[in-house]
Amino acid sequence: MSINGERAMDLLRRISFERLGGTAEEDKAADILISDLATFGISAAKEKFPVTNYRIDQARLTVTKPYSQEYSVTGYGRTGSTDEDGLCAELIYAGDGGEVDLHQSAGKAVILNSRVSLEIYERLCKEKVAAFVSISGNVFDNPQDTDLHHFSIREGHLKHGQIPGVVLRAKDALELLERGASEIRLELFQEDLPVQSCNVVCEITGSLFPEEIIVYTAHFDSVHYSSGANDNGAGSVILMELCRYFAEHQPQRTLRFVWCGSEEYGLLGSFFHVAEHQEDLDKVKLVINVDVAGGFIGRNSTIVTGPQALVDVIDYLCKEHGIAMQLRHDVYSSDSVPFAEMGIPGVNFCRFGAPIHNRFDQLQYISADRLAELGEIVRIFSERTINAAVFPVKRELPDNIKKSMVKYLQNSRGEKMEIPVALK
Repeated sequence: MSINGERAMDLLRRISFERLGGTAEEDKAADILISDLATFGISAAKEKFPVTNYRIDQARLTVTKPYSQEYSVTGYGRTGSTDEDGLCAELIYAGDGGEVDLHQSAGKAVILNSRVSLEIYERLCKEKVAAFVSISGNVFDNPQDTDLHHFSIREGHLKHGQIPGVVLRAKDALELLERGASEIRLELFQEDLPVQSCNVVCEITGSLFPEEIIVYTAHFDSVHYSSGANDNGAGSVILMELCRYFAEHQPQRTLRFVWCGSEEYGLLGSFFHVAEHQEDLDKVKLVINVDVAGGFIGRNSTIVTGPQALVDVIDYLCKEHGIAMQLRHDVYSSDSVPFAEMGIPGVNFCRFGAPIHNRFDQLQYISADRLAELGEIVRIFSERTINAAVFPVKRELPDNIKKSMVKYLQNSRGEKMEIPVALK
């Protein structure tokens, strides 16, 4: 194999720590990536961009009727603060936050089954609810073995306003409902923090067609509590192996490698990169994205946001090389999306199965052999594609992908938008 799984694991060990977007830890991981690139002669730079983070100073939920008890909560980031004395409101259970669930909820605090999607948040704002409580985990969780999630809303949510929110364990939510809690006092004090995140970017110039560019992406930030070994340290180290390989085997077309920051906050790094490189987007032929990989237990999966022919080619290659692969022809919520909005096809290579977005996303669930396996099929596909006599992938999106992209973008931005020319 040309992809060295043990070497990839060594790098993964060195970047497996909590790397929230816009923090010193994310910047530390960027420095490690740049240092490793330099060991095989590749010069990389940080592409810095602003993000808005938040700091929770206090989050407290107290049931005031018909009994008095305080419950542990985390603040829902960027939802604003209550008055200094807190917010008192009648409490109701609103399930999934549907239209019927929120009937007559104005001025009340509502309990919701899960984190707040943009659609639900918009509905909360229209109904003028006073506050919301989002349930985290399930009723079987042991508080000593699990973490109370940190959630935050995104820019699309803020267009509809701010409603103070907190996150509550499912076990505590069950107790609260069983005991008939009917009124709460919520105290939430937080502050928005403008910070800087970054992408790590480098290029290998093509030998025959330097004006044609293939972009490789993988995000290197993580979420709260998580070392981000699977999501997405694994994809980041596979990208490093691919970059090393092509540094030693010069491709015929130019390869740009982008390790994206702040993906977990809404693909912020890749959206910034696309916005900053409008002048050369016409040269970009294809995006290859790796997001989650390497689990001992799981399944390889490729999601193609491009022509049907790409699905067929990858299916053929995987069967030729004896690598099991689940294939989908769809939009995948990762760093290929901003390029797809510009009409650039993308291929997302993944391996689903190992834990993500919690404290269990750790190295112990990652296999060097599985990293190498997925990395190798990406390399095989890449080498055939980027060194083709005539580039074989049409720079177009089929109608079904265009429709899915428009729906995805409208949902993520929370508004009807003018459809980009590339998606019409």
